[in-house]
Amino acid sequence: MPLLLHSAAPAAVQLIALALAAHLSPRAPPTIGMDVLGHLCGHSLHQTAELLDRLVATRTLASWRYDPDIAEVTWN
Repeated sequence: MPLLLHSAAPAAVQLIALALAAHLSPRAPPTIGMDVLGHLCGHSLHQTAELLDRLVATRTLASWRYDPDIAEVTWN
């Protein structure tokens, strides 16, 4: 399922949504390393978490979760 985002969203929010969409797979759950996501978007881990929260607030994502044991983010 594509990530739907309003075109008026700030560029940082659009970029993280694009990075997440690029890591969607029909055969695997959506996941990406938090450090990889931050690196792709040019943000610190804290900024990346804030942007993921903004995607939830705008209902682009239903939720996201960071697993510190494997340092990965999953979302739906």
